[in-house]
Order: sequence, then C-alpha cells, then structure tokens
Amino acid sequence: MLSFSDRNALFDELVERPFRCRPVYLEGVWGGYYIHRLRNLPKEMRNCAWVFDMIPMEVSIVAKTDSYEFEAPFFTFVQAMGEKLLGRQAYEQFGGYFPIRFNYDDTYHASGNMSIQCHPDAGYVMSNHDELGRQDESYYICVTGMDAKTYLGFQDETSCDAFFEQARRAEKSGEQMDFEKYVSHVPSVPGTQVMIPAGTIHASGRNQVILEIGSLTVGSYTYKLYDYQRTDPQTGLPRPIHLDMGSEVIKKEYTKDWVEKNLVNHGGLVREGEGFKEIIVGEHDLLYFSLRNLIFEHSITDDTDGLFHVLALVDGEKVRVESADDPSKFYIMNSMDMAVIPANLGRYTITNLGAGTVTVHKTHLKKEA
Repeated sequence: MLSFSDRNALFDELVERPFRCRPVYLEGVWGGYYIHRLRNLPKEMRNCAWVFDMIPMEVSIVAKTDSYEFEAPFFTFVQAMGEKLLGRQAYEQFGGYFPIRFNYDDTYHASGNMSIQCHPDAGYVMSNHDELGRQDESYYICVTGMDAKTYLGFQDETSCDAFFEQARRAEKSGEQMDFEKYVSHVPSVPGTQVMIPAGTIHASGRNQVILEIGSLTVGSYTYKLYDYQRTDPQTGLPRPIHLDMGSEVIKKEYTKDWVEKNLVNHGGLVREGEGFKEIIVGEHDLLYFSLRNLIFEHSITDDTDGLFHVLALVDGEKVRVESADDPSKFYIMNSMDMAVIPANLGRYTITNLGAGTVTVHKTHLKKEA
C-alpha cells in the first residue's frame, strides 16, 4: 500500500510537468467510430460517443514507478495540489475546483445526430439542481465526413415558439418533425470554433468529431428538446425529453444572424513569428475561458503566466511538450491527445515530432485585469 507521504511526493512531482489524465470512453445512441479506431478501443464496444479526456470529476491520473503503479481520482489531485496546479486566480475564483471540462463527441460514420438540446443558465441550474454555476459550452470541429453540420441557434425569432409547439406534438404522437425548419446550422469545417452560451439551442450533427469544452459542472444538465424518436438501446424505451425545463432557459433571440456574428470563430491574431502564430478562435463575454490555436512548423514557446493551460493536438501526428527550464519534464502528445500544463510550470515549449504544420488547441481562463 502506498503511504500518504509517498502519494504526496508523487503529486509534487506530477504538478511540475505536463501530464495527461486516463480517459473514460462511453457508448451512445449516436456514437461514432473515429476515436474507436484511432485509439484501438475494445472490439466489444459497439461505438464510442463520449471521450472524457479531461472531465475533472470523471477522469483519473496514473503514476508509474519501478516498483508500483498508482491511480487516483483527478479531483483528489486537484484538491491536494490546489494553487500549484490551478494558479491563484482559478483557485480563488472557483473554490478549488478545476473550472473547465473537456471531451470529444464522436458521431463519425454514426447513425444520426446528437439530440437537439440546450443547457441552463446560472439562476435556473443553481435553484433547481443546486449546481455551482451556469453551463456554457463550445465546440471545436476536429474531423468531418460528408455533409457534416453543427446545429446552432434558431432560424429567426419566430422559430422558437413554433419549434416547441412541433416538438411537443412530436413527443405525444411519436412522429418525426422537420427540426431543420426551425433550427439553424453552420457547415462543419475542421478548424471551426463555435461557442454555446447557456440557453443556446444546439447539437453536433452526424459524421464529425468535435472537441467540447465547457464551464464547471459537478453534474451535467442537458435538456433534450428533440431526439428523432430514438429509443434507449438498453431499455427499449423512448429517450427522455425535457421540453418544460428547456423552454424556461432557451434563448429565442439567439438566431442564425446573431449566432454567425457572435458565436462562430471570434478572435484574431495574438502573436506570430517565423514559422509560428497564436490566434484566438473563440471568446465571448458570457464564457470565462479563452479558446486559442497554436499553429507552427517546428516549435513554439508559451508561458502559463499563473494560469493552467489545457492543450489538444487537433491537427498533427505527434508533439513533445516540455518545461523550457527543465526539458526532462515533458509529455509526448499523439494525435487528438490532451495534456494539462500546471500553472506553476511557467514557460514551456511544444516541438513538432511529425511532418507538416501542426495545430494545438489551447484553453485557459481569461486573465483578470
């Protein structure tokens, strides 16, 4: 058995380097096959819908030494390391919780879309579910197949009431509805970033893999508004629909025109040099995190500046992430891997170990003034 002091020594070592958590893989009615093949998941899995690479309450960390292997819940690590991992701003602002969650949603070559849905705002989720705050999300399009779409917002301001009327009728009758008559979409192109503030009607369409990044949740509250009359494969019963709750938080004013102006690929150039650049791909006043791309041919150096970073290799074969002050503290990321950069690491360098230009998606909290 590992002693408490030995555990702390492992934690102290881990918080000084880039690291990856052990993912959790879940099947789903809309699950796809891209991650299943990429990561050689068990053949017994009929598909893979959710890839919890960095859902703080779901994943774990694994440390191996010459004499043993140790696994602990990531939340235990967060509580033990606190400010060293999170940085002072995050630690004080979020009470010691890791405030951003990350997962892949895979509908690649799947049988259908994710359900048409929305998420609650702060007032509703805190009073009805005793949660810590509003549930905001974002989608970064990583991989697409033919005719991939990302559903986002209503067609116009008259669409919301009509959608709910038709959705209630469909729930009672069991008949299909033409949801695209009311719900808008953006073409899914790799590199597209969409932001999804609480109350936005949305869904990932069939035939793509998205990187989903969202705000702090202990639980997760998805109000399904329309699910194509699918049944749960385990129970054979219709999947649950939450039209009453959804109607209380939906933002009918988030229409096609507003979405395109405010929620799709918003940002600009941060810095650039020979063979590299950093761009903001998504920021919004309602989201407390910044979404960025690091694009480079050979290498790029960055600095946590007191904030933890989370990286995802969204385009490229393999990179090495290492401390700029101590290169022995490193992590090798393969395609679609995620890595956490602790706040106290400071300067770090990412080096391309494959061919061509790579893109690393970076997320961190917005810096307080």
